[in-house]
Amino acid sequence: MAIAMTTGYSAQTEGALLCIEAASDWALTCVDQLAAADSHVLIDYGAADGGTAVGLWHQVLDRLHTNQPQAHLTLIGNDLPSNDNVALAENLALQIPRTPRPTVLVSARSFYEPSVGPNTVSFGFSATAMHWLSASPGPLETHTHVLASGDAEALKRFTAQALKDWTYILELRSKELKVGGRLLTVNLSRDEEGHYLGHNGGKTRNVHDQLHQIWKSLADEGVISQEQYRNGTVLNFYKSPDEFMAPLKDQATAPYRNGLRLVDERTVYVKCPYRRRWNENGDTADFAAGLMATIRSWSRHSFASAAGDAAADEVYRRLEQRIADAPDEWSLDYVEHHQMMEKVA
Repeated sequence: MAIAMTTGYSAQTEGALLCIEAASDWALTCVDQLAAADSHVLIDYGAADGGTAVGLWHQVLDRLHTNQPQAHLTLIGNDLPSNDNVALAENLALQIPRTPRPTVLVSARSFYEPSVGPNTVSFGFSATAMHWLSASPGPLETHTHVLASGDAEALKRFTAQALKDWTYILELRSKELKVGGRLLTVNLSRDEEGHYLGHNGGKTRNVHDQLHQIWKSLADEGVISQEQYRNGTVLNFYKSPDEFMAPLKDQATAPYRNGLRLVDERTVYVKCPYRRRWNENGDTADFAAGLMATIRSWSRHSFASAAGDAAADEVYRRLEQRIADAPDEWSLDYVEHHQMMEKVA
């Protein structure tokens, strides 16, 4: 199943913008460490429509130009062919009129494929993208998300697929980086207490449980078939810090052999901006619509591909109503893992 983000992604994902802003210090650290060169290639892997990262790339390009004013800079935005690549091109083009007037390009391919030639990239970046799996480990029988399912056997399958995928992603990036190049990933994660996007330890409802309850109700009502219910699996996985670091601590892995090394890592928490605004203004209708839209932006394709657009739309109609009925029980809090890496000789 191909993954697709909703059109207008940036407008619906304020939390993703905050996650990127929280990583800007490390992005600048990365470019500060780049050796002088005639030119540098920078790439945003899994950029969606590019809107959430416009400010970050302003900062990065400005800093690198200040450090190396003679170097030509090329910025590449990468996402799937099914992505809104017109919007991505337009957002990348916002960098062109500004000094250092970079070249900007769109790479309309999966980050599970090579994006540029070997030994090309000076700085690679990715935010809230690389939790999507390249292939299904098999459907879930009793839930729509493996981490909320309580299914130990399924968890083993999903973990194995996620670690295989992550190692391969890092292998590809390790080939594309030039020696001395830096890679910074800002990934949805789960912490030592098992918290992850949509699950904050019971402070509010588990968003994935809520999506599953709605999806199951459609099956119980005969709106979707049992096969469609089982196929409505969200094919992503929130890895732990140890799982993120594992390929860089095992000297036998391809990314390690290619010279990719861990520089630093941290876990970062970002509170739900929609809930924060509701706490301030009490506008329940706005909160329900905004929170529903950001959840829909990353989950809708899983349901639409299983049972069609009408069934998926009904999921989010019911979700918005649930939020409106009990707004104090809802929040979409982020758990992020930042991992800074360097390619050595």
